[in-house]
Amino acid sequence: MKRAQDNRPTRIVIAGGGFAGVTTAHALRKAARAGDIEVAVISRENAFVFYPLMPEVISGALRVETILTSIRHVVPHARLYAGELTGIDLERRTVTIQHGLYQHQQHPLELPYDHLVLALGGVPATFGIPGLDDYTFDVQRLSNAFALRNHLIDLLEQADIESDPDEQRRLLTVVVIGGGPTGVEVAAEIRSLFTHALPFYRNIRPGTERIVLVEALPRLLTGFPEEAAERAARELRQRGIEVSLERKVVRVDPAAVMFDDGTSIESRTVVSAIGVEPNPIVRSFGLPLDSRGRLLVDEFLRVAGFPDVWAIGDNAAVTDPATGRPYAPTAQHAVRQAKLLARNLVASLSGRPLEPMRYRTRGMMVTLGDHAAIAWLGRVTVTGFPAWWLWRTYALLQIPRWDRRIRLAMEWTLDLLFPPELVQLKVGQPAPATRRLVEAALRRLREAPGPVESPASPVVSSGARRQ
Repeated sequence: MKRAQDNRPTRIVIAGGGFAGVTTAHALRKAARAGDIEVAVISRENAFVFYPLMPEVISGALRVETILTSIRHVVPHARLYAGELTGIDLERRTVTIQHGLYQHQQHPLELPYDHLVLALGGVPATFGIPGLDDYTFDVQRLSNAFALRNHLIDLLEQADIESDPDEQRRLLTVVVIGGGPTGVEVAAEIRSLFTHALPFYRNIRPGTERIVLVEALPRLLTGFPEEAAERAARELRQRGIEVSLERKVVRVDPAAVMFDDGTSIESRTVVSAIGVEPNPIVRSFGLPLDSRGRLLVDEFLRVAGFPDVWAIGDNAAVTDPATGRPYAPTAQHAVRQAKLLARNLVASLSGRPLEPMRYRTRGMMVTLGDHAAIAWLGRVTVTGFPAWWLWRTYALLQIPRWDRRIRLAMEWTLDLLFPPELVQLKVGQPAPATRRLVEAALRRLREAPGPVESPASPVVSSGARRQ
């Protein structure tokens, strides 16, 4: 294998500790153990998060630690730098990171590289909707999902001692924006949390709670076949979730969500699940980007014009040759890209031909809460308990390390046998809007023209645009 000019091992720096980055580092383990390469991983956290299971943290079906695995355990052959990438010098072939957990202790650190892999993932999208970034819980970060669970339990506690039925309904009205897989799963898990928790809150009458799933397009789950998406919508409605389609959010206040038809829903809890956009830091690197801010790569996953810089995952525009469009930003695609990148990187060091990215999506699955799911497997669509069992089996095999798999199986078993955990941990979480802000927003809402949708009277409106 080709080594660096000074006969040292080739330095490979991987920026990103998600599915794309960690899978790339893991796939390079053989070459690293042989001493041909040195692998460094830059990650904001020292743990790999298995994000497909994060909605189950919200409902309490899983503990937070269950979906976390130390990156050092997954890729012991790599050097981990717990910090944030802040810059790249393409001429000197170095990267700069801020290394350290706390603001006053952060120090810049410069790392040289021979090959650089950019797998920085994405950040929660806002699409320019006023208030979305300020007053919603996004579920693209584990800390926010944990905070949302604590917030929901806090609302149950408040509602249980609230004597005003109208205020109870306002407290227990939850709006989830975005009808993709994440939005569907989050709405379903919130419904599951309320269903299993409410028997322990004797002063809350059944039916007081309300969960609304809002989507701007005419249907949910646009990546699924239409029949599967319609089944999912029917299943959610049967479980008591209001599915509101063709409804565009134009503003979010501390106490309400505003729509393009002039209506609104009063709610103390708004969850944003409208997807991700590329990490904005890639715009500062001086590398070629597409119109959405994604790094342009060739079919071998190299950044266009830079043979020593590679990019995959949410921050890269990897074109699907079958459709001519970039692959969807899913874990499934990130993992396939990472494995191919590792093979191509090693091949480039050995002078062997590179493989182009050719991958056909094998299917998609989404959970609907309470032991139900929908699995689209190409020509076959499976629903209900069999789909739920299939999804959990797949997740069990995909999560890193057998110790985590055993813990996961045990937690799922305990979840079937015992009541939900209702402990609220107020530790380092984003605080919900204060009562003062909520009351001020309610006053503005009641003074504004246009109908206000009370928690007890849903209104379905039209106007199809993507969230």
